[in-house]
Parts: sequence; structure tokens; C-alpha cells
Amino acid sequence: MRPAENIEKLIKNINIDTNAKIDKAVLDDVLKAFEKTKNKKSVPMEPNIWRTIMKSRITKLAAAAVIIIACLTGLFLWKNTGSGIALADVLTRIEQVTGYMYQLNSTTTRQGNSTTSISTVLVSKDQGVKAITKVIDPTTSKITRHDKYWLPGQSYVTMIRIDHDKKTYLSMKFEDTTGESHKEEYYDPRAMIKHFLSCDHTSLGQSVIGGITVEGFQTTDLAYNGSFSDQAHQFMPQPEKVNAKIWVDVNTFLPVRAEEEIVTKKGTRMHGVSYDFRWNVVVNADDFEPNIPDGYTNPTGDISFPAFTEETAVKGLRLFVDFAKHYPADPSGKNFIEQVRELIGYSSWEDLPDDEKNRRNNDILKPIVGFAVFYKVLIAENKNPAYYGKTVRPDDADKVLLRWKLDDGQYRVIFGDLSIKNVTGEELAELEKP
Repeated sequence: MRPAENIEKLIKNINIDTNAKIDKAVLDDVLKAFEKTKNKKSVPMEPNIWRTIMKSRITKLAAAAVIIIACLTGLFLWKNTGSGIALADVLTRIEQVTGYMYQLNSTTTRQGNSTTSISTVLVSKDQGVKAITKVIDPTTSKITRHDKYWLPGQSYVTMIRIDHDKKTYLSMKFEDTTGESHKEEYYDPRAMIKHFLSCDHTSLGQSVIGGITVEGFQTTDLAYNGSFSDQAHQFMPQPEKVNAKIWVDVNTFLPVRAEEEIVTKKGTRMHGVSYDFRWNVVVNADDFEPNIPDGYTNPTGDISFPAFTEETAVKGLRLFVDFAKHYPADPSGKNFIEQVRELIGYSSWEDLPDDEKNRRNNDILKPIVGFAVFYKVLIAENKNPAYYGKTVRPDDADKVLLRWKLDDGQYRVIFGDLSIKNVTGEELAELEKP
């Protein structure tokens, strides 16, 4: 029996007088707290402790109180990793850091060709992220450089990329917190810790790296999304192999080194190493001012993206139907955007004035692309989505077009007439019957 099951059985078997208001309230709180935390990971109490505190009614109540306090304060979590460090505490410690930097080296191999990237990443809790990257071409060994910035605003995040070999730059604005989530996926070690906490993982024990005593953690869970390298994120969420490791300073509870190896079902392999972490460095606003040299051009103009929400998805689906009279068959397909451009006559927009071209991009193209991105986000977040655009028509009011799982166990459903409703698992099974 697993440690969590032992504890759950023990709590329920405590012989407390449930007619007494205090006892029953304590027991109810214990069980509620347990249900909220039993899937988290850390070290269980030793069995001899339980034998000692179970000897009287007073100590039983004390034991229940200990459980409640531990649950509420995070002093221990329920699933054992054999670890002396709780990764949840590492996440909390990182959140307290205002500025840090590190090196990120990654190699991507496709069809026998490998591309290596070497990045220096600077992160500020308030100012954003700056990454200076050198890319080595596998054929010519030519080195190119691009700089990328993620800059927070009041209700949006701006991404600016500067390509020095092309002498161009790109500016993209993401509404709401969408850009913030992308920033975390690409360059923020908090995202890696969060993924570890949501996956099965084990302790590698203690070792020494660069003279620092560290404790390592590893996950091979295929649900791991990959978060320390943007190259890893590109190939999610269907890996064939995952091997992610992170080592944490046992004194500071801050990461010292991280590695990811991810192999996709199509054979693409990504290997990334993050190292040379420098925590609590002093950062200035000037560090995050994009340095765009004179003469560099912005060929696409400034681009803004809507928040990738269900409202955007519904708007995109409705617009697609206006043009095609049916729903897209596969929004996750590689050529989806090209198909959409052909459908809406995008090539004919070239001769339009810039303001009209931008209006059509914002009003037509971006919501449709926003639907496709929303669907991919559901997949990446393991929301158990299913899309039936190949068979469901706009007049199929009672058929499931798109559904995904909510945190409370229910399902969110967009029907063929684009109405939206929450349903239970049993109701969904009836709706999805052939």
C-alpha cells in the first residue's frame, strides 16, 4: 500500500467521537485537506511516530491537528520521492528571487542534422526576460545571432526578436497573460519545477556539482511538457521519450543545473543543458531595453495576438464557417495556417492599404489562428481535448464539436451550433455516443 493510502486509511480509522462537534470538525478538515494534497510529493512520517501518537483520544486529536497543520503549511506532502527537499519549496524560493541569469545550451537533431544553440538568459521578476542566442548551422558551421525580449505590460506581454544576420526585427504583442505563459515555457525555471510537480518524479540523491552539494530530481513521465528550452516546447505534447533532470543546492534550495532530453515520435531529438545559474543578480531597466541597430527593418509590422481563450476559439470557428461553410478538419495540422490563408483569399490582400490589411488580419485571420492555438494549448496542458470538426456540421446543435476537461472533473463542451456548456463525464459519454 502506498504512503498516501496508509495515511488516508489511518485518518478514517481514528476512533474519534463524531457526535462531538470539535472532533467531527477536526476529522472533516483532515479529510478535506488530505484530498487537496494527497497527490503532492514529499516524505511521509515514520511508522513508529504513528504508533506513538495513536495511544489515546487526546493524542488522536493531536495527530489530526498535526496533519491539518502540515497540509496547510506544506511541512510535508503525501507522495514519497525519497527526497530531503520538497520541490514545492524550491518553487517558492525561486519566486522570492528578483533577478537571475544562466546559460542554456541546446541541440536539436532532425533527420541526422543537428543544430546547436547557445543562449545567455537574464530574468527579472518585474522587467521581463532577455535572451541572447547564437545558433550554429549544422551544414556550414555559420554562427548567427538573435536577441529575444519578453516585456510585461499592464494587460499584455510584448515579444521582440532581433535577427542580426538578416538585419530585421519582429514585434509581437500578446493580450492578457498569454505572452506571460509563453515566457515561462521558454525561459523560466519555475515552469520546469511546475511540470515536475505535476508528473511522477524521483530523487537522484545528493552529489556535488562545481563544489556545491546538490540534490537531483528526475522525471521520465511522458506528460512532462518540456519547459527549459523553446525547442523542447515546439515538439510537445507527444514525445516518445522524456528524461528531465534538475539539481538543487541543498542550502539555498535554488537550481544549479538542469538537463532535458526529449525524443518525439517522429524521431526529432532535443537535448538541453542549463547551468551557471547566478541568483539575485542586480538588474536595471536599461538591461531590457531592446537594442535595435539603425537600419534594421520590421518587414511584418507590429503584430498583436488576442488572448487564446474559448471566446477567441468560438469567434475563430464562426469566421471559418463564414468562409468555408464547414468547420476545419484538423486545426493542429502542419499546413493549417496556409490552408486558412488560401481560404480567405489572403494573397489578394497584398495590394490593400496597410490600415485595411491590418484590419483584416486582426478581424479575420488572427481569431481563426487563435482557435488553432487554443486547441494546441489544451493538448499541451493535458486537458484531454477532443475535436470532431471532420464530422460535425454547423447545424449539428446537439453534437460535440470540441471538448476538454476542467479542473473539477467536469468537461467544457462547444457544440456544433457553437453554444457552450459544462457537463459531467457521464453526460459527455452519452453525447459522444455514435
